[in-house]
Amino acid sequence: MSETKSVAIVGAGIFGLSLAVALSKRQYRVTVFDRYRYDETNYAPDLDGSTQAASVDHNKIFRASYGTKLHYQRLAMESRAAWEKVNEQRHREEDESQRSNLFVGCGMLRVQPTASLDPLERETLSNFERECLRHTQFVKSDSADRKQSAERGWDAKLLDFEIPASSPARTYEAVLDSLAGFTKCSEACDYFYALALRQGVTFNFGPEKGALDSLIEKNLSTAGQKKAVGVKTKDGTSHKADLVVIAAGSFTTQLLPELSYHLESSAGSVVTFKVDKTDTALWDKYSPERFPVVTWTSAPRNAIGKDSGSVYVLPRTADGLIKIGFRGIKFTNFQPAPSGASFNQDGKWSVPLPPADCRIVPEPAREAIRNFVSIFLPEFAGVDFNSTKLCWYTDSLDNSFVIDYVPTYADKTVFVATGGSGHGAKFLPVLGEHAADILQYEDQSTSFMRPHWRWREGDRRGNGLEEGPSGPRNIGTFKTSA
Repeated sequence: MSETKSVAIVGAGIFGLSLAVALSKRQYRVTVFDRYRYDETNYAPDLDGSTQAASVDHNKIFRASYGTKLHYQRLAMESRAAWEKVNEQRHREEDESQRSNLFVGCGMLRVQPTASLDPLERETLSNFERECLRHTQFVKSDSADRKQSAERGWDAKLLDFEIPASSPARTYEAVLDSLAGFTKCSEACDYFYALALRQGVTFNFGPEKGALDSLIEKNLSTAGQKKAVGVKTKDGTSHKADLVVIAAGSFTTQLLPELSYHLESSAGSVVTFKVDKTDTALWDKYSPERFPVVTWTSAPRNAIGKDSGSVYVLPRTADGLIKIGFRGIKFTNFQPAPSGASFNQDGKWSVPLPPADCRIVPEPAREAIRNFVSIFLPEFAGVDFNSTKLCWYTDSLDNSFVIDYVPTYADKTVFVATGGSGHGAKFLPVLGEHAADILQYEDQSTSFMRPHWRWREGDRRGNGLEEGPSGPRNIGTFKTSA
């Protein structure tokens, strides 16, 4: 760059942090704004669920299995190598409490809907084969894979789960992915926040100082054109910037209604059980050393490839929390859309519920999770949940991120980094570098993700976004349960 550009990033979650670190390395002057006081909380999940940010979470699944989407598989492998480097760096920390791994490669067992591999799994295995990674995947029914898993110390995690009411008794087919595991999401955000500070990034946190009131816009002489020249926060302060980046997760459309065609806020259902350390049998059984991440799609995908039953569980945390999530139904909350929204459905759009309404989960999710527990965690059948909540994500029209300039603003003054669609956290160490390269070079960017993340006005709305307020996922039509 011939001169240092100032960048205001709205949002200090996965996307905002990763981009802030990458841009500061490229000599941009970066200021990040967020309404939450992460400087005080260190991104730790709160007990009352008042922090509505998907990035604030004990753990997130890390996977490289993406079916036919080979570009995301490659990005995940790039990210995995970066996580390993972060782990190595942390092992050298003087403070012993900071030496723990942020990526835990405990493996992931992809349990199939039946006793056979489903078509998507076969596609996934083919892509691993193409990338010379098939040896990292162990198919439970494959004798050669079982032998190799034993030789490499993974056989104990090739778990058998009996198919209910099967006669004769059969077990679900499964594939153990030795590349997968989980990331300690909140700890990782705090680590990258500290890294950004060391690189000179400035942060403004809090409901007044850090919350966006509006973009500061300048009307141009060309009819109807405008450019952004900064942001105004809730405390009335104006912050000038050459470029504004919106990376606000599920609240992105409310801050930038121009994205209402591309994005929709949707909620996954999350519950936890609590294991007491004195219960040594359960404590050991569900430790990451002995228990993999387990995912299960309770029914095969339908004719158009839609998933209607995915449930997952992660190994217990150091505090004994076992997290289970259900994304088979991505719940929406349709409310009247503002006049500034460039797109609406019957005058409405989906936005997150207030925090107080996110502490309970809809009945279909609770039933799906209870069914999952009865098969995969039988010790907890009938046990009350320790906690329940709705976690709000930002679904894009095709499940791919939106990282590009907003064409309705002149002079390339507004950029977006959003649309995580429930699978962005694993990319924290590398997402920002790809986004920064796109920001700086656009179509000349060397990022292989450029074609997949560009502004996609006019593309068909899929991924459930086509359903609208009368669709089957609108949360107002469901009973909720604590």
